[in-house]
Amino acid sequence: METRVSSNSVAADLLAYGRERVTRWRIASLALLVTGTAFLVDPPLDGGDALLRAGLALLLIAQFRVWDDLADRAYDSAHHPARVLARSATTARFWALFATLSAGAVFAVGKAGSIAAISILAGLMALLAAVYHGPWHFPRDRFVRSQAVLLKYPAFIVLLTASGPSRRAILGGAIVYLLLSVYEWRDDPAMRATRAGGRILVVLAVAVVVAVVLAAGPR
Repeated sequence: METRVSSNSVAADLLAYGRERVTRWRIASLALLVTGTAFLVDPPLDGGDALLRAGLALLLIAQFRVWDDLADRAYDSAHHPARVLARSATTARFWALFATLSAGAVFAVGKAGSIAAISILAGLMALLAAVYHGPWHFPRDRFVRSQAVLLKYPAFIVLLTASGPSRRAILGGAIVYLLLSVYEWRDDPAMRATRAGGRILVVLAVAVVVAVVLAAGPR
């Protein structure tokens, strides 16, 4: 069902976008997967700690969701023309939303984490800036690009644990990355129509090897 958007109302555009792309069951499922994995790696101290970490997970997911949609606007205009962002006359308001969410995420990570956590978030943003906006248009292959973009979820898990990039956090992130790689391939008709199936097997094999090595290593 198409959402009607008034180009004269910033609030209407952002509200319509939020309903369409952020307040969705998939986003809630992602938040549960990321938060649940982080809690398995590093159990919350109490209810307040659990709420704060769950809120940070939602903030990070929303922040990068907006950025992903902005970077994919040209693709969505051709393949999903009914989406709010694809039909909007300007992207300025969505970039402002992304900047606001990014500032909130940096503040939250800096307050709850450490210099290492801020460095991980900064490194993740630098990686995705290269993927989305690099002068070499890296990578043109949608499958390879999706695998690079999915690295944000293991990074989120590390950011949500007080122990930082521990063996358990990396193992949890590898498992989540594996699950989301398979889901992304199954969910995207464009990737299913290519030879991505063979490459997803390579991703699976590498992830299994990493998981086995981490599980067998010292605690």
